[in-house]
Amino acid sequence: MSQVINDTNSKALQVHFLAEQAVKNHANKALFRQLKFAGQYKQAALVLEQNSLFIGLSFKPVAKNADPFCKVQWYEVGAKIANTLEGTKIKTIELTKPAGSFGAEDLQRLALGIMQAGWHYDKYLDNKKAKTKHYTIYLDSFMQKLAKDSLIKEIEALDDAMRLTRTIVNEPPEDLNPHTVAKLVEAEFKPFKNVIVKILGEQQLESLGMQGVMFVGRASRYQPRLVHVTLKPSGKVKNRICLIGKGITYDSGGLDIKTDQHMKTMKMDMAGGATMFGVAKALAQLGLKNTELHWLSAFAENMIGPDSYKADDVITTYSGQTVEVYNTDAEGRLTLADVLSYATTFKPDYIVDAATLTGAAIGAVSERFTALMGNDAKLIDSLLDTFRAEGEYTLYTPMPESLREEVAGDISDLINTSKLDRMAGHITAGLFLSHFVNQNNFRNPDIRLGKPQDYPWVHLDIAGSAFNNSKNGLETNGATGQSVRSLAAWVQQIDQD
Repeated sequence: MSQVINDTNSKALQVHFLAEQAVKNHANKALFRQLKFAGQYKQAALVLEQNSLFIGLSFKPVAKNADPFCKVQWYEVGAKIANTLEGTKIKTIELTKPAGSFGAEDLQRLALGIMQAGWHYDKYLDNKKAKTKHYTIYLDSFMQKLAKDSLIKEIEALDDAMRLTRTIVNEPPEDLNPHTVAKLVEAEFKPFKNVIVKILGEQQLESLGMQGVMFVGRASRYQPRLVHVTLKPSGKVKNRICLIGKGITYDSGGLDIKTDQHMKTMKMDMAGGATMFGVAKALAQLGLKNTELHWLSAFAENMIGPDSYKADDVITTYSGQTVEVYNTDAEGRLTLADVLSYATTFKPDYIVDAATLTGAAIGAVSERFTALMGNDAKLIDSLLDTFRAEGEYTLYTPMPESLREEVAGDISDLINTSKLDRMAGHITAGLFLSHFVNQNNFRNPDIRLGKPQDYPWVHLDIAGSAFNNSKNGLETNGATGQSVRSLAAWVQQIDQD
C-alpha cells in the first residue's frame, strides 16, 4: 500500500504547486508557455529533466455563485498527481509547500487523493496490465511540520478503509454475496478487541418479523444476512450513533426485471453497506473515546425464482407497518425499512443511512453528487458542513410534507414506490424511509418502545456518487469510495464534542 514518510528525499520527484501569477514569474516561464501550462486549477506539467511535476492551483469560476464546493479541492489535486504519473514508472514523490493557506487537513486530503487514484481494481487482470501503483510520499520541511504521527495514522486508516469499500463495490456478485460478505466482515474486525460482530441468519430474521429483508432475498440461493457491528469506546458512552447501509449484493430487479442496459453494474447496489463497512473499519483502527457506534446492513440478492416476491404482495415490516409492493425493483427501501426500525431499538442519538436507492437522485443531482435529506435540521447542517469541508460533493434535498401522500397505500400503510411515478423519486423514497425512524408509526407489539420517539435521521442517496464513469474526484471508473471520509470525520467530531 502507499505510505507517507515524514522525511525528505532529494531523489524523489518534486511536486510543486503554482498559481497563475507564480507561473508568470517562474524561471521556467518560457518552458511553461511551450507546454501551455498557465497554472490553472489541476493543470499538470511533468518536467522530467528537472525531476519536477508542476500542478496548477488558480481556481476561477465562470460566473459568481454560492457553490460551497467551488474552491481548490486538495483530494482532487492529489488524484491529478497520480493520474498524471500513471503511465510512468515514478512511484516516489516529495510534496512541497503550496502558496497560501494550507493546513494538516489539506495534507490529509492531498495524500489520500494520491493514494486512492493510484489504486485500481485489477484483481482479474494479468500482472502486466495491472494499473495499481503504491506511492511513497515524502514531505518537504513545511509539510513535515503538519504531519504529526496521529495525522499519518489517520491517512493510513482512511486509505485502507476506502480501498476496502471500493474493492467490495467492484467485486463480481458471485464473489461477493450475502454469505461471503458476512464472512469478510468477521475477518476484517477479528483483530479489534473494541469491536463486536453479530451476524443474523434467515431463521433469526424470520423470527424477528423482518419480511422486508426476507421477501427481497428469498429467491436467491444465498439467503439474507443482517450484519451488526458494534464499536465500543474507550471511555464512558456519551453518544450512540447508528450507521445503516443498503446491502443488495446484486439487483436483477426481481420479477420487474431490469433491461440489459440497467442490469449491468448492479453489483454496486450494496455500496451503502460497503461505505459504512469502510467507515466502521477506519474508526475501529482510530478508536472512539465516548461514542458507541453501530453499523447495521442487511445483505440480500434481489433475484428471480420460484420464491420471488411479487408486485401486489403486502409485506409486514419489522416495525409492524405494512407495505404493498408496486414494483419489485424498489427493493432497497424494503430492506432499509426493517433495518432502520431495528436501529431505533438501540435508542441512538443519530441515525444515518447510505443507499444506492434511486435513479431519480442521479437525474436530480448528477453522478457527482450525493443527495442528502432527513428529519432533523441540526443533524442535516452538521453533516453538510462536514461534507463541504471534506470536499465530497453533497446537496441537500428537502422532503416536502405535501408529497407524503404519494407513498400512502390504499390496502396497506405504505406503497414501495410513488404515485408520482418517476417524478421526485428520491424525495418520495426518503419520505417512505422516514416512517421507519419514527416509533410513533410502529405497530409491532414485540418492540419494546418505552416512550416512542422520532429519531434524528439523515438519508444519503449515493446512487450516482458511489459508482460512475469518471464523474468523481478521482476521475476513475467504478467504485469511488465517496462519503467514507466525510462520515468518518463526522463521527470523530461527535466523539470530540
